[in-house]
Amino acid sequence: MLRCARNASLDVLKRVRLRSAIDFSAPRLWDLFDRPENLRREESHSENMFDKKRLILVALLATVGLALADPAVALEKVRVGLSVRNVVFLPFYYARDTKIYQKHGLEVELIQMRSDLQTVGVVSGEIDYYPAIGPAILAVQGGMPLRAVVVFYRAPLFSLVSQSQLGSPKELEGKKVAVSRIGSDSHRYAVLMLERSGVDAKKVTFIQIGNTAVSLTALQQVSVEAAVLSPPFTGQMAQKGFKVLAKSRNLIESPWLGLVTSRQKIQRQPAQVKGMIRAVSETLGEILREKARVISYIRDSFSVSEPIATEAYEEIRGVILANLMMPENRLQEYLEGAHRRGELNRMLQVNEVFDYSLLKEIQ
Repeated sequence: MLRCARNASLDVLKRVRLRSAIDFSAPRLWDLFDRPENLRREESHSENMFDKKRLILVALLATVGLALADPAVALEKVRVGLSVRNVVFLPFYYARDTKIYQKHGLEVELIQMRSDLQTVGVVSGEIDYYPAIGPAILAVQGGMPLRAVVVFYRAPLFSLVSQSQLGSPKELEGKKVAVSRIGSDSHRYAVLMLERSGVDAKKVTFIQIGNTAVSLTALQQVSVEAAVLSPPFTGQMAQKGFKVLAKSRNLIESPWLGLVTSRQKIQRQPAQVKGMIRAVSETLGEILREKARVISYIRDSFSVSEPIATEAYEEIRGVILANLMMPENRLQEYLEGAHRRGELNRMLQVNEVFDYSLLKEIQ
């Protein structure tokens, strides 16, 4: 019996020493025997509760640690539709490649798709945003629940590039001009450039080419007399001896690119929309400040020469709206002009197309 009692005492002593190694509040040996049984049970229950809470806290800290160690764990996935990989969409590519989106909790996937499919994609939820405001206006007229939440280009960056022998836009009457698609931005702004240059656009034949690469080929093979191009292709063709007859940014002011999404997303996911707005704002600020860095990015990402990259940068810089907002009176003038030109079947009001509410909350 003495041996059994001794062994039991040693076991108790070992347990106390083990607990003392991890818990400075461990009871003294004689307290285990002197305290009433019910008190010892209460203390044991309290200690078990404390241990459970401590385990929960450790688990939470471990989860937070993993999130901090791997930012991708906390990033919200977002899909943006772009019509073509082109330097005019520089803010989207630059923000992705410099991880600006990640700083705002977003993992953005850039998806190449036709502009007319982008509107359907946003409404159906297949994509979350797209930049082309012109197609959005036409879609809103047709009843689609879309809104532009920011505007970051105050004018389109299209150029009318022709064969070298042509001296003026007027000479394009009776000739063929390549555009990406009838009804697209390149087509609509080609008509505007021609009309502002005194040309009767009805006397010009517009050829639907499909994309810029085919337009370049058609122009070089003299299949068309002119083509509507954007940076950096405008500069590339000018270097080869083709003539730039007109630039839309010098003739037209309009809300060209921004951030278009669905009314449903604005109402149900305002935090995500604000994250996108903040990311765009930071990106445009960096583009305006970091000229040398951005030119190098354009040169390397779009495989163009330093002069072409510089020209493209200056074109983009010249139309950026740093505050992401075109004044409402200018927007109304644009909508009225589109109605007069027959692009819109009915007159639209600014608040039917544009919603600056979340932008104003941030600023």
